[in-house]
Amino acid sequence: MPQPDVQLPTGHRLACFDTIDSTNAEALRRAELGEHGPLWICAAEQCAGRGRMGRGWASPAGNLHASLLLRTACPVDTALQLVFVAGLAVHDAVSDLCREPLQLKWPNDLLLSGRKLAGVLIESVGGSERPGATIVVGTGLNLVAHPEEALRPATDLAAHSIDLAVPEALQRLATATATRLETWAEGAGFAQIRESWEERALPVGEAIRVRINDHERLGTYAGIDAMGALRMIETGGNETRITTGDVFLQASGH
Repeated sequence: MPQPDVQLPTGHRLACFDTIDSTNAEALRRAELGEHGPLWICAAEQCAGRGRMGRGWASPAGNLHASLLLRTACPVDTALQLVFVAGLAVHDAVSDLCREPLQLKWPNDLLLSGRKLAGVLIESVGGSERPGATIVVGTGLNLVAHPEEALRPATDLAAHSIDLAVPEALQRLATATATRLETWAEGAGFAQIRESWEERALPVGEAIRVRINDHERLGTYAGIDAMGALRMIETGGNETRITTGDVFLQASGH
């Protein structure tokens, strides 16, 4: 992949590949060798792209596959808030182009008209309590193609007559990420990040189902709490706090 003409935020570097197993995997390898970033890793194609819970991520040429490797001053537990920072950043990167509803879905999806447009994967190197963890923030954004899956319907920008090439998408994402990282401020600004994320998320009261392993819970979306956990009002009226699981919209199955 030729080095794209991208204006990155000050101090950020870029490494590009034609084909790689996974930009997140490459970032983790570099982290193990002592790289602290901030470093963006981008690939034209991934042959082993992955999402949450070890799932595969379709990574054809023409879509954006990018990971940011950076060092935090906070513990990993706090740094995992970056999934919301990254979600906001990818929303920021394309929101001015989209005329149809663009919404964030807990914990790591961006939906366009109810279909998955982008996903985020956060991974770390270092202990859960020790400050100074190295974090990898991976983002997959469907620009020209998307997988045909009945379980998790997806879409891409081209399907909505939006033309966005990889270099511009990366520049938009990198710029938006830097801005949101400044607001987040190593966790000190998470309340503001949370508020901004909720403003762009599914509406409170949306009917959802949450799958945790082989068990499903039905209820309505009630936002996220101060730690970033999902709040759901179950069918019986009790509020449940959920820290891991897959969220689907009951009405559409997305």
